[in-house]
Amino acid sequence: MKYYFAISVTIIFAYCLHACKSEPSIPNAHLHTVEAHATGSSLYYSGIIQPLKSVVIPSPADGVIVDMPFQYGEAVKGGQQLFILSSTKFLSDYKAALLQYIKAKSEFNNSESLMRESDFLHKNQLISDDDYKMKQTNFYASQLAFVQAKDSLESLIHQLDMKEVNLYKLTIADIDKITKAMHLQMNSENLRVQAPTPGIILSATKNDEETKKLAKGDQIKQGDVLAVIGDMSGISVRIKVNELTVNQLKVGQKVQITGIAFPDEILQGQIKRVDRQGEIANGGLPMFLVEVMVPKLSEKQQRDIHVGMSAKVEINVDEEAHMMVPIAAIKEINGASYAVLFDESKNKPHDVLVKTGKTTMDSVAILSGLKPGDKIVIPN
Repeated sequence: MKYYFAISVTIIFAYCLHACKSEPSIPNAHLHTVEAHATGSSLYYSGIIQPLKSVVIPSPADGVIVDMPFQYGEAVKGGQQLFILSSTKFLSDYKAALLQYIKAKSEFNNSESLMRESDFLHKNQLISDDDYKMKQTNFYASQLAFVQAKDSLESLIHQLDMKEVNLYKLTIADIDKITKAMHLQMNSENLRVQAPTPGIILSATKNDEETKKLAKGDQIKQGDVLAVIGDMSGISVRIKVNELTVNQLKVGQKVQITGIAFPDEILQGQIKRVDRQGEIANGGLPMFLVEVMVPKLSEKQQRDIHVGMSAKVEINVDEEAHMMVPIAAIKEINGASYAVLFDESKNKPHDVLVKTGKTTMDSVAILSGLKPGDKIVIPN
């Protein structure tokens, strides 16, 4: 019995001795083992819900809005009539284009007849090669002028509701029909602007802030944005990121989008675009525009989520593995950073020069000077 008791005491003593050797006691301090950990954080931003894609509807001419049979925010079909515009300038341009088309068509027809005659004469060697080439050049020039005049007229005529006259059949001899085409009926004197694609019709916005809703009687200039057709099968949100975090973001990175107007939904999306040119506002940090998107919404989400709603964007940022040590482990000596490394072979501590990196509330990254598994002394 005494024999077994003596063996037990010996084992316990040896264990305690080993423990004391592996974890030496340092007055007013303790040892910390350096480890490399991959860190991650979440970035939060606010933005406004926008369509996944947008098609701008510009005004084809100067004029006044006579009618707009829709409400902003409602769904429209492709080809649906959206605006009726009264434009004196447009009518003047139309008449000039019509006369130019008829003139070019007449000249082309004459040139075509002369070209057939020239082909016959040249084939029978009745005109010289130079004369034939000149006739040929004139024919090509008149043909080109006719095509250009027809294209100019077509760009105007498709916006007018003209059913009485087929303009493309007019010739210079049809003076009565030309006169009728020049003096349109009242129901044809206005421009028709149609939806180029199906979607949600939206008012024009400037810098995602100022909204410009047009109304009947408003005067518009050629090129002014009348409305925007938005694709709400998905959504996009634009956020502004400062220069300290923009390099942590990349196209394709996953995001989550939530909103107070749709609290039960957590939308999964990704970063679509990251601007590489910053803007400075009010003397603060340069900000970079980042666009995130959700490529597909369910039918319920499309009913509940609308353009202009506020949104919160969460972006998870995963960083490379770093050796993070407590801030108390680092001390400054003559402007350089040092840590106290415990040398297990000599059983005593000594200072080592380290290079520090990112700092958090309670720890700092070590870029060089230490390696995983090192034991450092930290004051209590």
